[in-house]
Amino acid sequence: MAELPTSSGTVEFAHVEGKVAVLRVIGRCSFQNSASLEKAAEICEREIGPCSFVLDLDLCEYMDSTFLGAVAGIALRQRRAQRGNLIAVNVPPSIRRTMSLLGLTHVLEIHERLPEGQMDQEVEVRESDKEQMSRAEQVAHMIQAHRRLIEVDSGNEVRFKDVLKYLDESLARARAVEQEQGSSPANSSASSEPDSTSQ
Repeated sequence: MAELPTSSGTVEFAHVEGKVAVLRVIGRCSFQNSASLEKAAEICEREIGPCSFVLDLDLCEYMDSTFLGAVAGIALRQRRAQRGNLIAVNVPPSIRRTMSLLGLTHVLEIHERLPEGQMDQEVEVRESDKEQMSRAEQVAHMIQAHRRLIEVDSGNEVRFKDVLKYLDESLARARAVEQEQGSSPANSSASSEPDSTSQ
């Protein structure tokens, strides 16, 4: 059995039988790599067309609210396209509890393992590149992720009210700084962000 990683999380993806893609998230998944999940989904849809996604969490240690918001965004887009629910497999108990708390179980199905037959063949697994984002782009991404959580479950509006207020203020500051500096991309990100979920 593979040893659980303890470093910053990564996202791998593979096309499997039919119009199905597996997104495998590894390690600690947070606002620092949530855009990579969305990028992986975009690559899959660009290469094989509209598809259904399976989210494999076997090696996932942790998800913060921003990453869960990115998951919610993929699930909502898949449902709107009438491709059924996003399927999550090998979900650790702590992440399953958080998904239930935030209402993600309304838009995704949790299974014990991959649907039978979907990984019987050899597939190429690739890693999604980490998205290079300016500070303002990163904060805007975090705001969008939390709004998706509210779209999934209106009860999250109260839960993330203070988080969104902080992020809105952070976005205004980041845009002001980037305007002064000529909007140069920031390769480094803040070491922490507000997150009202815990594992």
